Amino acid sequence: MREQRWSQRKPLHMPVRLHYDPVGDIEGTTRDISLEGMFVETGGIRIPPKSQIEVCFETEDNGRRVEHRVPAVAIHGSSDGVGLMLHHVDYENFYALRRLITSGEPDGQSK
Repeated sequence: MREQRWSQRKPLHMPVRLHYDPVGDIEGTTRDISLEGMFVETGGIRIPPKSQIEVCFETEDNGRRVEHRVPAVAIHGSSDGVGLMLHHVDYENFYALRRLITSGEPDGQSK
């Protein structure tokens, strides 16, 4: 599967949880992120290309924690982690990702 990026990824380290059926939940940390995808460091757990994943992350909106769940597919993987392409991102999750990218902070707040 060939990766096609429409926007550049931005370095951003935030905790995420990946749900991958054969393994269950995997705690990870993003290395970089865009509106179309992200690279997640998985602590040595390998996820094969074309695997269906659910990415879960949290943001803060007006002092309230909001959990986001986004379907994704693994594009490439290594012992470092997995490159994911996001699928079917709804408006709420799209705007949460956009806030993360523009602010550079997991809570959507500028420094």
